[in-house]
Amino acid sequence: MATTQQQPVQQIQQLQSTNPVEVYSALRTIKNAIIGSNAKKTLYYQLQIIPHVSSLLALDDTDVQIRVQATTIVSSLAHKGEDVAQQLVDGGVMEALIGQVMPGTDAALMEASERALNALLGYKATRMGAEEHTHTMVPYLLSIITEAKESPRMFEMRMHARVELAVLILEKLCVTEARQFTVANTGAMDLLAPLLQRGYPRLQVATLRAFAALSYENMEISRALATVAHDGRMFPQLVAELARHSDADVRLHACLCLANLSRMRALGDARAVLTVAVPALAKLLRGSDVPRLQVIEALGYLCHEDAEIQMAAKNAGAVSDLVAILAEIESQDGADFVDHARNVQETRAVFLALGTIVSAGEECRMRAVESHAMAHLVRALGHSDDGVKAAACLCTQYIVRSVPICRTHVPESGLLRPLLALVRSSATSVQEKATAALINLLPDFSPLRADALKEGVVDVLAQLVESEHVTIRRNALWGLRNLLVGTDDDTRRQIIEHVGIARLSTLAQTGDKAVREQAAGVLQNVTAENEVGAQAVFDALGAPQVVKLLQTLLASEDSAVTVHALYLANNIAVRERSLCELIVGDRGLLQTIVDYARSPVSEAAIGALWCINSIASHRADGDSDSSEPRFLAQLEAQNVQSVLETLLGDPGLCLGVRDRVKSCLDYFSSPAI
Repeated sequence: MATTQQQPVQQIQQLQSTNPVEVYSALRTIKNAIIGSNAKKTLYYQLQIIPHVSSLLALDDTDVQIRVQATTIVSSLAHKGEDVAQQLVDGGVMEALIGQVMPGTDAALMEASERALNALLGYKATRMGAEEHTHTMVPYLLSIITEAKESPRMFEMRMHARVELAVLILEKLCVTEARQFTVANTGAMDLLAPLLQRGYPRLQVATLRAFAALSYENMEISRALATVAHDGRMFPQLVAELARHSDADVRLHACLCLANLSRMRALGDARAVLTVAVPALAKLLRGSDVPRLQVIEALGYLCHEDAEIQMAAKNAGAVSDLVAILAEIESQDGADFVDHARNVQETRAVFLALGTIVSAGEECRMRAVESHAMAHLVRALGHSDDGVKAAACLCTQYIVRSVPICRTHVPESGLLRPLLALVRSSATSVQEKATAALINLLPDFSPLRADALKEGVVDVLAQLVESEHVTIRRNALWGLRNLLVGTDDDTRRQIIEHVGIARLSTLAQTGDKAVREQAAGVLQNVTAENEVGAQAVFDALGAPQVVKLLQTLLASEDSAVTVHALYLANNIAVRERSLCELIVGDRGLLQTIVDYARSPVSEAAIGALWCINSIASHRADGDSDSSEPRFLAQLEAQNVQSVLETLLGDPGLCLGVRDRVKSCLDYFSSPAI
């Protein structure tokens, strides 16, 4: 008699029998063993069951009853995990299943195949791999819905369950923009809308999920969806009603649909989001009827880059509730019988959602601080999971944007050292977010700037300027740029020494746009309001290269770079006459600066006018106010006075530019006013 360990091996061997009865018997035994048992799934998976069932399904003459059993096994195995599901797809199971749902197929086999397809498509990788089958599957799935609508059995539970399954598969296919359009262009939106009113929560959830997948990050489809109507009501109204449903799962997925439409600006009226979706999600945060992780992620997505919705979330108590979730999770650290993996996911999601809510509004940030979020943030910076650390850094970045919070709550929080430790992290994702947060701690109003300097922040940032990752390089330069505002000459010299003017010049002229902008900003701030920077630039580059640098930056298509270049030119011109002569002596460079005075970009025009002002401020007889501008001839050659007078006569000129024009005209002997 075979032992318990021998039986599975014999059953696998029996699958190769030429006797259909033996094959069927073995399949049925295996099916009954693996359903509901992860251990049995693992055992048969290790015994290489996948190639056997794949072969049986691939054969044209395989008996229908054998196919039903093999398909059910596929469905059960697919639930084991993404790797197993991918192996099934790689073994050709997907093609076999699609063949089994074609017209004329046995009803039991068709139903089993639909369930197996739904299980196989439960993972991102397998969904992405279904590209070639989408055009075949979508019409079939929609036909199930159409036939059900026309059938007198529509309200029978069995028919209803099959429609639900078809809608779930349809949802899983909408993973790319191309496939979203494939589904939408078949008339799916009008066909699915009536299902929202069927009164069956499971079908309503499936339909809402399909609509959410169809409209996700797709503005065209979202706007088209907002115009869909059923039974005299528009789609947003239908979904808003479901966001008040008694079933928590229906409420959650209705809120997800509203979030998609809101993010794509497809809702003409935001009241459904402000008065229905946000309070509904905030209430779901406090319950246990739906997976909390989904609620947290939905709330964060809904609040992204919308200050009004963020304020509504704060008013609904979401900020305090999110911080309370962090406290609850922290209280479970080290406890037995706790799903720590889920806690890590929820912690990461909470910090991302909290960071989104506090990203724009001072009131939201203050509520987070008053709810003791800072203590949780500091502890999270030392978390073992990189995702949690990165999310905590992102949340920190937004909270410390607040000048009052940065001055009062941050210094006593103990934030700086753990954040600097993450700035040195070997994990790129963490380092990117940590350097972004550090930027907001280095302006001249921050009490932590002095402490950061003592901790060697200049050396750290100088090293990161050489990072191979563009975002980190940009953030490092941005941090140095902030450090240079209102700093002392010793810090300025330290930055010049550690980073190097030549390196900054190269970064400002070549490579990524964001890096060029920040490098130009560092050069501007190095030379601003001090006697050290401008001379250091000339000493490092030499006069011809300084002129070339200015010409290159002023020729940039990026207005931010050109503004930095104009102020860099101003910082040079306002210093010693000998440095100013190098700018004035290049007619092309001077002409470019004058031309920028007429720029439609007010920041560029003001920068150019400051530069003209600085050039004109040098007098022929030293500091005598009664003498003419030292460089009057060069300015007259560029028709500067005429340009200024023309600008002053423009009634549409903005106030800041007009004031600067008047100041420049004061240097000329015959002003027009």
